[in-house]
Amino acid sequence: MSRTVLILGGGIAGLTAALDLAANGHSVTVIEQADHVGGRLSQAPPPLLLEAHYATWALLKTLGKDLHTRRLRHTPLEFLQTTGARIQFLHLPLPSPLNTLLGTTLFQGLSMRDRWHLLSFLERTWEQDPPLPNDLDARVADEWLASIGQSEQARHGVWNSLARLLLGAALPQVSAGLFMRTLRRCFLTGARATKLLIPPHGLGAFLITPLRTQLDRLGVRVHLNTTATQLQFVQDRVAHVELADRTRLTADWYISALPHHRLTPLLPERVVTHYAYFQQLSRLSESSLVIVRLHLAQPIEQTQLVLLERNRFHWMIRHPDEERHEQATVLWAVAVDEPDLLPQSKNDLVQLTLSDMAHAFPGGSLPRLIEADIVRLPSAILATKPSTQQCRPLSNSPFTNFLVAGAWTDTGWPANLESAILSGQRCAALVPPGAP
Repeated sequence: MSRTVLILGGGIAGLTAALDLAANGHSVTVIEQADHVGGRLSQAPPPLLLEAHYATWALLKTLGKDLHTRRLRHTPLEFLQTTGARIQFLHLPLPSPLNTLLGTTLFQGLSMRDRWHLLSFLERTWEQDPPLPNDLDARVADEWLASIGQSEQARHGVWNSLARLLLGAALPQVSAGLFMRTLRRCFLTGARATKLLIPPHGLGAFLITPLRTQLDRLGVRVHLNTTATQLQFVQDRVAHVELADRTRLTADWYISALPHHRLTPLLPERVVTHYAYFQQLSRLSESSLVIVRLHLAQPIEQTQLVLLERNRFHWMIRHPDEERHEQATVLWAVAVDEPDLLPQSKNDLVQLTLSDMAHAFPGGSLPRLIEADIVRLPSAILATKPSTQQCRPLSNSPFTNFLVAGAWTDTGWPANLESAILSGQRCAALVPPGAP
């Protein structure tokens, strides 16, 4: 017997939940207040795909995109240091832990001293002698790395660049526990895990468009330009959702796939004050994100990713412009947690991007600019400060027919694409096949 499910929010978490639910025969409706689905990710750069992203690969398989994506060429992880040196972290096709040990030994981004201390720590970690401290989630990653022998140069260079890429904030602002767990999942679990694949398309074209097409085929109803204003509860259940035009929508199950700061205003005050599950949402905060996308008259053959140390933009992705099918290149420049960039004009941001690009991809004069797009998001990425993890809610709410999805929920990952997809899949799995 199918269930009716109402999903608030048409971002990647909500769309993933809708896909799994519809595939299981449920009747699904998605309401989205914007005029498009995909949320903030519709204008995001290509995803950085690692083998550890199991939920993302499962979604790609469902969409029939996994085999083609796996055939992509490995993209090296390059670090541009303040000295101008360009250093790659090598992907070595060796069994674990040899790939990690040898890759760390050969990585020139760390001094011999830093490499020795890191290898000693990794050896102790594998042997659990001593076990990892229990207070890592309450400690700052910068302080913890210093405690295991990483120099200031290593922390403010290599490790800070990785923190921004993987967690969306600088090393002194992120949880040591989440940073360590993410590094271990992405780079310390075998040769395949460290193979980085980057499709030559923005996330909208690569994932959201085919996802929406599949939802249409499954009969999922998507209502755009539709705003929910109130969730009404009766005893331990959601009774209905009220829209801005006073329309009431009812379903057997309800899933909120909204950002945390948009969920709380929908809840009655008595619900927020009575349940710690919702009270803790007020302790979550978000960092800003600025994305610049340039179309350049400069063809290239393969995709590149460069992490920039102490530049205005923190990483850049350059790939062939396959969407236009012409001799051009797309350059994505990303800056996280840099609020002073938000008010700058489009021209100023483009000039900053071109300046950083000249360092990241040196060689001759700057190519002709065809087109430029700017995305400014004051609140985009969940801040992964120490002790934040305990405030991230699980999918199950205190109400029997109400689930919560989103990259910011407690998935064990930073608030990234993998976390968003995984949260949607978990919510769909919690909707039972029998009577509600």
